[in-house]
Amino acid sequence: MRTFSDEARLLLAAVALSLAAGGIGAALVLRHFEEGVEALGTHLLQGAAEGFALQQRAETEKLSSTLDALLASAELRQAFQAGDRERLQRLAAPVLETLRARSHITHWYFHTAGPSPQVFLRVHRPDLHGDRVRRATMRRAVESGDVGAGLELGRTAFALRVVRPWVADGKVIGYMELAEEIDHFLTAMKGRTGDEYGLLVGKKYLDPAGWAAAVRPSAASWDAADDALVVDATSGADGILGWRGDVERLPSGGLALGEVERGDRVFIRGVFPVADATGRRVGALFVLHDFTAHHQAARQGRGHALAVIMLAALAAGGGVALLFHRLVFQRLARLRARLERRAAGLAPAGRPGPLASADDLGRLELLYERVLRDHGETTGETSLRPTPAGPAAPPPGGG
Repeated sequence: MRTFSDEARLLLAAVALSLAAGGIGAALVLRHFEEGVEALGTHLLQGAAEGFALQQRAETEKLSSTLDALLASAELRQAFQAGDRERLQRLAAPVLETLRARSHITHWYFHTAGPSPQVFLRVHRPDLHGDRVRRATMRRAVESGDVGAGLELGRTAFALRVVRPWVADGKVIGYMELAEEIDHFLTAMKGRTGDEYGLLVGKKYLDPAGWAAAVRPSAASWDAADDALVVDATSGADGILGWRGDVERLPSGGLALGEVERGDRVFIRGVFPVADATGRRVGALFVLHDFTAHHQAARQGRGHALAVIMLAALAAGGGVALLFHRLVFQRLARLRARLERRAAGLAPAGRPGPLASADDLGRLELLYERVLRDHGETTGETSLRPTPAGPAAPPPGGG
C-alpha cells in the first residue's frame, strides 16, 4: 500500500491548517465588515430621520416670523382690543387664505390674556370660540412670557403650533397662535433626500370616532394594528409600514429594521421616535433608504476580502512547507543518502554537506560525521566490503 511521505503529509497539514486559520480569520473580518456596513446603514438612516427635525425647525421659524409680522398689525390689534370679533374675522380671513396657499398655514387663533387663556377667535373656524386652551404650547408661552412651540397631537393627526404673547404698551393683551398640519412634511423631506417616509401614532393617543370620520388616503384603518396606526406616508413607503410596536418603547436613537429588496433595488429600514411638545413619545417616523449602491459595494468588498485572505492563507501554508523542506527535509535527505551508502558498504559515503546551523539537526549531522571518522570513513579505503577469501596458507611446519 502506497503511503504519503512525511514531507507530503506535513505539506498537506500546513496548507490545511493555514486554510482553516484563514477561514476563521475571514469569518472574523467579514463579521467586522458586516458590523461596519450595518453601522453605515444606521448612520444613513439617522441622517434621513434628522430631516424631520430639520423640517420642524424650519417650519417653526417660518411660523414664528409670520407671527412677528401679524403681531405688528395695528388694525388687528385695534379690532382685538375692541372685542370686535366680526371685524377681526373680516381682517384676518383673507390673510389666512394667502398663508394657507403659500405657506401651508392652516390654523390661526386669537386668545385672551390671563393665566387661563380662552379662544377669542378661530379664524379657520369662526363659529367655535370661548373654550379654554390647555395645550402645552400655550402653557409654555404663558409661563415663559415668550414663544411656545412644538408638535401637538389632535384627534387624528399632528399639528405644529407656535404661540406668542401679544404685547402692547408693555402689557400682554392676549396671545396669537399659528399652526399647520404636518401632512406636507413627508413630501417635502422626500423631495430633498429621495427617501420614503411614514408617520405612525400610538392608538391610545387617537380618537376612534375622529379617526373614522377622517378622510386620508394614506391613513390606515382603525383595526389595521393593535398599537400604532399610519397617519401619513409617502407613495413608496408601503414596504416599511409592517412594524407595529409600542412607540413609547422605541430607543431614543431609533431602531434599524434591516434590509428589504424590491426588484433589483435594496433598501434599509428604520424607525425613530417622534415626541410632542410635552416630550411624550406619541409617534414614530419610518424611513426607507435606498441602499443599493452601498449593498453592492459591500458584497464586492466581502468577496475580495475573502479571496485575499484565503490566498494569503494558502501562500502562508506553502511558505511554511517550503521552509520545512529547506531547513529540515532537504538536510535529512542528504543525511539519509550518506547513511544508505554507508549501509551498502560504499566508501566514502559521500561528501559531508556544510553545517547549516547549530540546531538539533545540525548537531545530528556533526555527530554522524564523527561516527564516520571513527569507523575509518576518511582513511582512504575505497570499499568497506569484505575481501574475497584466497587459498588457505599452509600451516607452519609444512604438511
